Formats: sequence, C-alpha cells, structure tokens
Amino acid sequence: MKNDRMIAQLRKLRQRREDHAREVVAAHQTKVGEARHNVEAASRMLAEHLRRAIDEQNAAVSGLTSRVVKATELHMAQSRYEASLTRAGQIQAQGEAAVLVQQQREVELAEAQHRHVQSRKALLKLETLAEQVEKRTAPRRAATAELLDDDEGRIPHAPHER
Repeated sequence: MKNDRMIAQLRKLRQRREDHAREVVAAHQTKVGEARHNVEAASRMLAEHLRRAIDEQNAAVSGLTSRVVKATELHMAQSRYEASLTRAGQIQAQGEAAVLVQQQREVELAEAQHRHVQSRKALLKLETLAEQVEKRTAPRRAATAELLDDDEGRIPHAPHER
C-alpha cells in the first residue's frame, strides 16, 4: 500500500511537472511568433524605406537634369541621400537584431520542448511502472479479498459453534 501511495504521489508530481513544461513551451511558442512578426515588420519597413528613398532620389535627379544646377542643390540632394542611407542602415540593424532575438527564442523553444519531452517520458515511465505494480498485486488483492469474504462468512457461524 505504501508503494501505491508513493507511486500515486510521484505520478501527481510528474503530471504537474509535465503540465508546467507544456505551459512553458506554449509561452516560448508565443515569444517565437512575436519575434518572427518583428523580423517580418523590420523587413517590410526596410523595403518600404528603400522604395521611398529610390522614388525620392529619382525625383531629385530628374529635377536636376536639363537645367543649370547650383552647388547648394547638389549638396542638398547629397544630404538627403546620405540621410536616407543612414536611416536604411538603422532599419537594417534593427532587422538584424530582430533576427538574433528570433534565433535566441527559437533555441529557448527547442530547449523547452526538450524538457517537455523528458517530463512526458518520465510520466509515461511512472505510469508504466504503476500498471506493472497493479498487475503484480492484483492476484494478491484478489486472494486477500477472497480470504476476507471467507472470514466474514465464518464469523456468523462462530457463535453457534461455541
């Protein structure tokens, strides 16, 4: 009986651990999803910025053709180009940081999934053990129950025998 209670307590404990591991995996999956979304958003933002920058540069260059251009106009166009290039670099750096975060979260998710699999295996192993113990003790319990039934049947007859 002690073994049965101990196995039941271990089963509860391992079940809680497995439930917790499953919750941790779900949380990590959410974080990975958010990280992927951030990477996609950074990529879209960079593509949109580059498209606008190209359109602005084409407009600036077309405004400078077919006429006499002052040096200040060239400097302003160059300043806008450099500012756009700097902003593109910043957006690209944000995208690279988002990719690194995504990769880190994917590693954490893989670790959490591994821990969940391990806790699930431990729970299954304990359940198998409990089933084996139950199979081994079933004949003993049946025999004990039979003896108790026999003893109960004898008790009413015992006073008559005296």
